[in-house]
Amino acid sequence: VWMLFITYGACFGVEVFMHNMAALYYVDRFQLTLGQAGMAAGVFGLLALFARALGGWLSDRVALRKGLEWRAILLFSLILGEGLGLLWFAYSDVVAMALAAMVVFGLFTHMACGATYALVPFVDSKALGGVAGIVGAGGNVGAVGAAFLMKGVGQAQQTLVLLGFVVMASAVCALAVRFGVQHKRQTHETSLSTRALADV
Repeated sequence: VWMLFITYGACFGVEVFMHNMAALYYVDRFQLTLGQAGMAAGVFGLLALFARALGGWLSDRVALRKGLEWRAILLFSLILGEGLGLLWFAYSDVVAMALAAMVVFGLFTHMACGATYALVPFVDSKALGGVAGIVGAGGNVGAVGAAFLMKGVGQAQQTLVLLGFVVMASAVCALAVRFGVQHKRQTHETSLSTRALADV
C-alpha cells in the first residue's frame, strides 16, 4: 500500500501542484497576460474529464489480456512518461511547445491517477477502505512536498526539473507492488473466460 501511496503522490500530488502554479509560470516565463495564462493552464485541468478514466480502463484491459502484474507495469510506464513530459514542459522555451508538452504531461499524469486506483482493490480486499484512504493521502502529501520543494529551490523552472526526476524515480515503486495469490487466480480465470467468450 505504501508503494501506491508514493505513486499517487507522484501523479495526483503533482497534478494539484500544477493547478496552483501553472498560470503564474506562464506569466513569469512567457510573459502571457493573466487571462491567457489561465486559459493555457486550464488545458491541464480539462484533461481530467477523460484521461483519469482512460487510465483505469487501460489498466483493466491490460490485466485481462496479460495478467494482474501488468497493471503495475502500466502504472510504471505512465508515471515514467509523466516525468519525461514534465521535463519537456520545464525545458520548453516557446509557448506553443510548452502547451504541447503540458498536454502530453497532463495525459500521463491523469492516466496515472486512474491506473493507481485501478490497483487499490487488489492490495487488500479485506481493508479496501483503509487502503483507499492511505493511497488518497499520498496525493495530498505529494502536493505539499512539491510546494516545499518550490519554496526551498525558489525558482519555478528548476523546481519542475527536479520534480520531473523525482517523479521518474518514484515510478519504480509501481514495480514493487505485490498482489495476493487469490487476486492473481481470479484475474487469470476472468481473463480465460473473457477470451473464451471472444472466441465464440
